[in-house]
Amino acid sequence: MGEPAPQRVKVYRLNEEGLWDDKGTGHVSVELLEGNTSVGLVVMGEGESPRPLLIHRITRDTTYQRQGDDTIITWTDPEIGTDIALSFQEVRGCSYIWEQVLHVQESSGSSPRIRPISGPPQSLDHVRSLGMSSAMDDFDTAGRYEEMVSGLGPHMEPGSSGSVELPEPEMASLREIARALTEVSLFQRERLAQQLAQRQGYLTRLLSVFRMCEDLEDEESLATLFTIFKHIVLLNDTGLFDLLFDEAHVMDLVGALEYEPDIKPEQRPKHREFLREQAVFKEVVPISDPKIRSKIHQTYRMGYLKDVVLPRLLDDATFATLSSLMLFNNIEVLMALYQDPDFFPTMFARLKAAAPGSSEWADLVAFLQELCGLTKHLQAQQRNSLLLRLVGLGLFEVMSAIMQRGGPEVKLKATDILLSDVQHDPSQLRAFLLTEQGNELFALLIKALLDSSDSGVQEQVLEMLKMLLDPETLEGSAEKDKFVELFYDQHISQLLAALVQAGDAPYSLGAPAPNTVGLVVDLLCYCTVSHSYRIKYYILRNNVVEKVLKLLRRKERWLVVAAIRFLRAAVQMKDEFYNRYLVKNHLLGPVVAAFLANGSRYNLLNSACLELFDFIRKENLKGLLAELVEQHWSQLEGIKYCEVFKQMHARYEQNQDRVASGNGGGGHSQQDSEAARAAHDAEMLARQRAAAAAEQRRRRGEAEVDADEESYFETAGGDSDEDEALPAGGTVVLQGGDSPGGGGLPGLLAPLVDYGDDEEEEGDTLPLRAGTPKRGSAGERPGSPPLEKRFKAGGTTGGGSGSGGGGGGVWPPPGSAGGRGSPPLR
Repeated sequence: MGEPAPQRVKVYRLNEEGLWDDKGTGHVSVELLEGNTSVGLVVMGEGESPRPLLIHRITRDTTYQRQGDDTIITWTDPEIGTDIALSFQEVRGCSYIWEQVLHVQESSGSSPRIRPISGPPQSLDHVRSLGMSSAMDDFDTAGRYEEMVSGLGPHMEPGSSGSVELPEPEMASLREIARALTEVSLFQRERLAQQLAQRQGYLTRLLSVFRMCEDLEDEESLATLFTIFKHIVLLNDTGLFDLLFDEAHVMDLVGALEYEPDIKPEQRPKHREFLREQAVFKEVVPISDPKIRSKIHQTYRMGYLKDVVLPRLLDDATFATLSSLMLFNNIEVLMALYQDPDFFPTMFARLKAAAPGSSEWADLVAFLQELCGLTKHLQAQQRNSLLLRLVGLGLFEVMSAIMQRGGPEVKLKATDILLSDVQHDPSQLRAFLLTEQGNELFALLIKALLDSSDSGVQEQVLEMLKMLLDPETLEGSAEKDKFVELFYDQHISQLLAALVQAGDAPYSLGAPAPNTVGLVVDLLCYCTVSHSYRIKYYILRNNVVEKVLKLLRRKERWLVVAAIRFLRAAVQMKDEFYNRYLVKNHLLGPVVAAFLANGSRYNLLNSACLELFDFIRKENLKGLLAELVEQHWSQLEGIKYCEVFKQMHARYEQNQDRVASGNGGGGHSQQDSEAARAAHDAEMLARQRAAAAAEQRRRRGEAEVDADEESYFETAGGDSDEDEALPAGGTVVLQGGDSPGGGGLPGLLAPLVDYGDDEEEEGDTLPLRAGTPKRGSAGERPGSPPLEKRFKAGGTTGGGSGSGGGGGGVWPPPGSAGGRGSPPLR
């Protein structure tokens, strides 16, 4: 974690005309200024004889801004009353300097103690003589900086922040050690960490002092040691962490962190006792390499310190570092086990031999779950190799046995393992499910989806089925047709049976739980959008829409919304077969009844229905639009709190006018002709969208509509209940009187507001600066530099205005004085 070299920047100053003057290219660093009592930014120019381009004292009252593509830092210098900008070559360098500036500003608010640096007195005089008011006036008055640098002596170099020396680890010097660690600046942390790690036995001797103080029951010294080790951890040095969590040191480290001063002695936690006696390492499969076992122990102790010992005291950076170290350790352990030729075969042999329900069986499944969970952090090639090896050793066979004979907790682990594999490559499990043994696992997954005893398993199975049925991953797959056919021929009927029971006898004994019904509807919605051909054929042949719409009579309002969501998914396809099917069976009537029964309540049910009706109007689905107006207008025309129905009726009349005009039915006014043309344009747009959707379905390899579907409408009578395409029992039409009352609805189905007919326009991107306001005005500071890339191979190019115009132009601005002669940064 060493300090980066000075960062390469361009220095700009806003002139009186509001243009940016290029003052040159150099390297910026953070230095001590004015007698070591303040910190500033120093930019040294490039070349054989570098000169200072900028010396600026960082103050708490100065407002710094990071702009552009995170490579520009700007501020208004209060001494000279103008804007200064530093344009960095790299985002990383800008981030480093930005963090230092923020740290200095935070420290200045609490009067930080900056340790003086020894050196010849004349060097400090040179720094003091630069005077911040004169340093920025001309950018050249700091020409004596070479003298200042040459006079600093061997203890300080440009970009450093002073040396620090830790006292010897003794009881008498504990307070001084604590003070040094507490007051260390951001720039001294690495040097302090190096001393702790590299000085001969320093950390070991400090821990021996802790043991001595604990034996003497010296509470004051123990409290000081807590502060010392807390700040040692907060130094956030990876090399230091390796020493702290070593077997020889970790227990004393945890012991020292038990003596937090704010906790009473009788309430102190006993972390060491827990780690020694209660934290038991279960080695379900023997690990022969002692280094791997040691790495596992170290990772566990890191997690314990991060999550239990110091959760309130860790800063974000240290927390992230510990988390990263734990992840790297886990990956190292996983790869070491993968390279062991005997480990995984031994593990699966034990899994197959263990008695279902035994503790050994549960431990082995938990261990396998943890291993599969860690695979997501591996590179794609390594992850694929490891999962293929697990599958070859019988992963899916073991999961099938668990799903058949395991309890809820073990089943949850098994579905998590399968989900980890499917997220990486669904084809592996998909190919297994096509086998005879895999078909049994498929049935077990469907059964788990319908089993409401464990909602966690249900959610994971639903997610897994969506991935397996995803047409994107099925694209070009050899088992595409076979797998989809297997699902629709053998397994979807169980889901439909649960829906029928939930609609016909929702509260009878053995009826599926509401959560289960919601998951089934969710899966059907996904299939409707993803499998347009197969699910359409299934819906038309089995009256699926009618069975789903029976849920409108449920008292659970969110299930009512789920039923409308399914209908909305079917309408969304803009497929003429769906539309004719809905009109023929009058399936919009139950939705209208539910909407009217809800009254004027402004809830999700109200929004879902309004969005459905408005979608039909916007897309001008003529059959559905005519069904709504001709059959239900007397019920809907009295609703005045929104414009949906008024606009819907107007669209219907436009359609009727077009029909009459096409049949030569008399003359029309110019206004009617314009309305007809507008309706025609809307219809053409809808056709274009439908054509695009058809093309997308064609690319997915979906079959064209077959003759059976066409004959469904051509051979059926308008109101016949004996249509051969329908199952026994005929058409089910829900009456409005069966619709439930109002109530709150969890979740979100559709937009809550009407967005109108117009297409969404791309929002204008607001520029960083619309212009150059007068200096001193409130709001954004004047003259922010442009936002284009400043550093390009081969120099800069022209274009844009340098006076600030929303980020246009290049860097440096061609209209700026001095911009033409700036050296290109390569």
